[in-house]
Amino acid sequence: MKHKLILVFLLFSMELYAKDKLKIGVLAYGTVNWELNVLKHNNLDKKNGFDLEIVKLASKNASSVALQANSVDIIVTDWIWVNNQRASGKDFTFYPYSKATGTIYVDSKSAIRNLMDLKDKNLGIAGGPYNKTWLLLRAYSKNKYNQDLNDIVNPIYASAPIIYKKMLSNSFAATINFWHFNAKLKAKGKKALLEIDEVLNFLGVSNDISFVGWTFNRKKALKNEKLINSFLKASKESKDLLLNSDAEWERIKPIMGLNEANSFNSLVNGYRNGIIKDFNQKNIDDSKKIFKILKDEGGPKFVGSADKLYEKTFWKMKK
Repeated sequence: MKHKLILVFLLFSMELYAKDKLKIGVLAYGTVNWELNVLKHNNLDKKNGFDLEIVKLASKNASSVALQANSVDIIVTDWIWVNNQRASGKDFTFYPYSKATGTIYVDSKSAIRNLMDLKDKNLGIAGGPYNKTWLLLRAYSKNKYNQDLNDIVNPIYASAPIIYKKMLSNSFAATINFWHFNAKLKAKGKKALLEIDEVLNFLGVSNDISFVGWTFNRKKALKNEKLINSFLKASKESKDLLLNSDAEWERIKPIMGLNEANSFNSLVNGYRNGIIKDFNQKNIDDSKKIFKILKDEGGPKFVGSADKLYEKTFWKMKK
């Protein structure tokens, strides 16, 4: 009987430990690794009662496959994907990670002052025709100038690194790229033609919108809210360190993949500016407005079968 009790206790202990373990799947080269490095180095997972295992993945597609196969518990993706999954009956949800968003850049010596000055010029766009910044700029252009930006410029699509290099060599009049590439461009003497905050405000929404976030299975999370919220708390504590500690940035500098020293400060500032201070119902309501704009511009090929942005697409963390 004594041996049976010991066995039951051990099995119970193992089950508890399993519940306290989380696997997160991230791109091996993504900026999210900066935060996760801070989280693990400072033992913020263990301090919040769980153990975080970081699984490096090769692509965004590999991340979504891993989450759907239950190979990982959490990934970073956008709420467009989460919402489309919900429309298909899959119970995923999203909590904001960062509001850092790409925008349109030109050379600092360029005579281009607004979107209309890009008439018949080459505009490099990272990722393809469904780049969210590109779609938002098209909506902005239609509302401000009564012209689709797609009809004004010659859009050229390529990968983010190629777009970055082409802008450095001034092969394009302007480029739309992701925030960390733009931060490097800024350090190289390029400038934003139009800040994304201005675009969002013109379209009638807050600039405090996060397009990318922690994504996980909602049903599983509801069964153990303490665990998922402990992770989100540890994530916030990591961001607080990156917001306030220059020493922490110096520590992670070797993993940032910097080829130019002057990019460092620009990346730090860009990351800090992207940190979400709060997440509330207004953020969700503004995201719903953005969804409608993106749906109008990108259509079902972008937003999928969803006709709206569902409330349960967003995880509401209990404070």
